[in-house]
Amino acid sequence: MNLEVYNVKSEEEDAKYLLSYINDVLIPSSKEFFSLLDDNNVLLHHAFSFNAILAHAIDYMVFIAKKVSDVKRKDFISNFDQRYGVDGCAHINNKFRLLDAINNSFKHVELEQKRYSDLIEMYGDLTFHSLAPIEGKIFFKSSSYKFDYSRVVMRPIAVIFNCGLKTIDDVDDFINGRICGSTGYGYFDYDYEPHDAIDRMIDACNPECMDCGESGDDCDCPNFIYGNDRGDFSSNIDPSFEFGDVMSDISGTREWSK
Repeated sequence: MNLEVYNVKSEEEDAKYLLSYINDVLIPSSKEFFSLLDDNNVLLHHAFSFNAILAHAIDYMVFIAKKVSDVKRKDFISNFDQRYGVDGCAHINNKFRLLDAINNSFKHVELEQKRYSDLIEMYGDLTFHSLAPIEGKIFFKSSSYKFDYSRVVMRPIAVIFNCGLKTIDDVDDFINGRICGSTGYGYFDYDYEPHDAIDRMIDACNPECMDCGESGDDCDCPNFIYGNDRGDFSSNIDPSFEFGDVMSDISGTREWSK
């Protein structure tokens, strides 16, 4: 299925605005937010402020796309979730739509039921109280969902936007899914030579969770609730990692592979 929204150039002024917004506002605010996130010092106003910053970037992409196509806002954001599915997370793959809904529930007090009917059916009523602070973390909470909203939703979306957009063509490519912003999970910068063995072993022994970005000792995902499923530690492991082979490269012998 072709998910491209348009195949012409966006207006230069609009593209430059989006580039300026991402580079001058979104990325600097991401750095500050991630610093709070790493230290578990996120307060509710931090979360709603950063959520709004991310949501405005989505709003402006919709604005650009609607000038050169007949795409509807709801369809655009749904397709953007498909174009930029987040590595690792099998539980929340409607991140951009959920972020948009949370932002609008905060701005407008009450959501437009028809626009978000599928999300309301899944999560229940989405309101200002859908986000709750717990010991420096911001949780999304409903009758059948509970997870760290900052880490599972906002963190990967912020990383996706930070993908080195520089030109008008980059903007069009990004909106249409031809530049694949990514959290980087599943990719390892190795030559897979013996001299990489120690680095490969270190990474294998200290993986991050692909859902929340935390290490195994700090990951809280097993306590998360996603409808009928519970979260778990989804480790970022090199699929080609073989313990015996790597140890053999480290030790210089073949004993480990016997």
